[in-house]
Amino acid sequence: MTSSYSQPRLAALYDVENPGRWDQDFYLALAVELGAGDVVDLGCGTGVLAVDLAARGMRVTGVDPAAAMLDLARLRPGAQRVTWCHGDAAELRTAAADLVVMSGHVAQLFEADDDWEQALRHVRRALRPVGHLAFEMRDPAAQAWRGWTREATHEVLAHPDGGRYEAWVEVVQETSDTTGTTVVLHGHTVLPDGEHLVTPETLRFRSRERLVTDLASAGLVGLQTWGDWDRSPVGSGTLELIVLAGVDGG
Repeated sequence: MTSSYSQPRLAALYDVENPGRWDQDFYLALAVELGAGDVVDLGCGTGVLAVDLAARGMRVTGVDPAAAMLDLARLRPGAQRVTWCHGDAAELRTAAADLVVMSGHVAQLFEADDDWEQALRHVRRALRPVGHLAFEMRDPAAQAWRGWTREATHEVLAHPDGGRYEAWVEVVQETSDTTGTTVVLHGHTVLPDGEHLVTPETLRFRSRERLVTDLASAGLVGLQTWGDWDRSPVGSGTLELIVLAGVDGG
């Protein structure tokens, strides 16, 4: 699982480019609803959700493979309430979590099926007998990436260190099969000093049917899927596959 935000100069821009709270508020409410005491934020990024969960009294572990993102997370107010871990799902402790969350479309970063399936097995190992996994992925049926062009995504934003910078993405390759679509995109960032950074990223959008199969193979069942953060059903016009699965036999 890799991300362009592993670069410190780009990690510093993550919160500027992703100001929305729809997913964080959804997962906060879900954690409270499930009565989760121990929560793992897998792919925690700059720690917004992890810190908010900890502020609600939950014992939270934030895990991320990008050291640059964790450096920022540790500086966030309230970060001392969270246990931060540099790594991936393999680092999760066995039977230690009531809820594992993957927010921010982290699940799309698992390009290879083997890596995705192994991550799910690690999550299953980390969950207690009545534990849950929650995550979201863009529904491949909606083909949202068709709108990821320079013209549609170009923004001029305030840089945290002063000045303005430009950012946009554009898809350079799309490959589909019976279980989903893989998209290669280039992220462009023009810093205030004029330096132009181009970072490639590969995303895998798996179909709901494939997600059901993969989760069941890992021992995660009882699947619920929503098409938006208001828990509306998946259907024509919805963009997301928001998933909640439980431990098989729990």
